[in-house]
Amino acid sequence: MKLKLTPTQNLCVGYLESGFKLIQLGEQFYFIKGERRQKVLPKTLDALVNRGALAHTEHGRYMLSDEFIEHRKRMREMVEPKPVHH
Repeated sequence: MKLKLTPTQNLCVGYLESGFKLIQLGEQFYFIKGERRQKVLPKTLDALVNRGALAHTEHGRYMLSDEFIEHRKRMREMVEPKPVHH
């Protein structure tokens, strides 16, 4: 898994982490949550699959890969602030 993501790829991951659903309408993909809709290019999704951040299921759906979810958890644990005693 390549850990470096472009800002656009990181934004796409953020959409998925915050509860947006990824749908396909015709040839185009969108992140959908309530009334909000954000277009995403297929090449961006392909790049995320190639980097190991997304998994493409046999049903044609995209989802965050288990390996990437674990990586994000580890990264968050590393940056959690420690209590400061003055």
